[in-house]
Amino acid sequence: MARRAPLLRLSQSRTMPKPPRCALFMSDRPTPAFLAFSGVAFGAKSVVSEDVDAAFGMPRGKLRQRAGIVSLSYAEAGETEVTLGSRAADVALRAAGVAPELLDWIIAASETHQAFPSLAAQLHRAIGARESCGAMDIGGACLGFLYGLAAAKAFMESGQARTVLVVTADVHSRTLTPGRVAGEFGGLFGDGAAAFLVESELARSEGSAFRLRDFFFGCAVQYQQAIQVRADSEDRLRVVFDGDALSRAATGRLDECVRELERRSGVKRAEVAAFATHQPNPRLVALLAKKIGVSTERFPMVADLRGNLGPTTCAASLHYAFERMDRGAPIFLASLGPGLLFGAGWLSPLVRSRAG
Repeated sequence: MARRAPLLRLSQSRTMPKPPRCALFMSDRPTPAFLAFSGVAFGAKSVVSEDVDAAFGMPRGKLRQRAGIVSLSYAEAGETEVTLGSRAADVALRAAGVAPELLDWIIAASETHQAFPSLAAQLHRAIGARESCGAMDIGGACLGFLYGLAAAKAFMESGQARTVLVVTADVHSRTLTPGRVAGEFGGLFGDGAAAFLVESELARSEGSAFRLRDFFFGCAVQYQQAIQVRADSEDRLRVVFDGDALSRAATGRLDECVRELERRSGVKRAEVAAFATHQPNPRLVALLAKKIGVSTERFPMVADLRGNLGPTTCAASLHYAFERMDRGAPIFLASLGPGLLFGAGWLSPLVRSRAG
């Protein structure tokens, strides 16, 4: 009987593959993840909500009066998820002074980009990232931005990346069209993109920044019937949309997210600089603000002039918080997706010396 060759111990093997580049900077101590630079890009065409009412055959003024939407951003002929996303990415990278060749990962989220190569792969090419930069797409619909930040944070803390670009981009105006969906649903959505640079070491030493802190996620399946979307055989979208039930579920779940963020962070809602949340429409934001007992001024508004931008809504709200709010106080993030998916996280301020 033939004898089996002895198994090689790992220490004896001379043919093991070399570790990947990322393993060279792995550490036992979690590496922090910081946010300081972001960019947004919206569809170039601004359409007043009354024109959207007319296009969907709704009474004039319905979107403005019922949802609080004044206008929507629609993409022009040459604009796509890729062009909008790359524009937002360019703004963020230029602000940071970071070349695309320095990126370790690109993480993308979109509701409307239904093509291959994926959105992350096309953005990789559009901005000129190096071949060893990873490209990953994340689902979750309107929750996609928070998923992207949490994934980037995990890459940082595990030592797998130093610089990650998180991009959201959607062009709803070519998917949720009159005749394909009802205006009560399709009329709420606009087109736009956002990009955030997540870094383990900040590229610039001056100005203010935030550290990504705790995130949590879940799925409240009892609300799955409130919103469902799927394509039928005639290229129409079958939409189940119970606006009242969804509004109650959304405000209730976002309220629970805020309370959980208070518990995890030790920060009271009165001490929070801004709430960058999901914004299905401005009326729901007002209901949420009332429910949690804070001013609507602490919710950087996006949906009133741009419409619901899917995962970009929460991202653009955070971008505006960076621009307009006190950068010396924490920020709470919270969003939802069909399912009912929910998630939240918080950012703590990192005060740095000013240039000059």
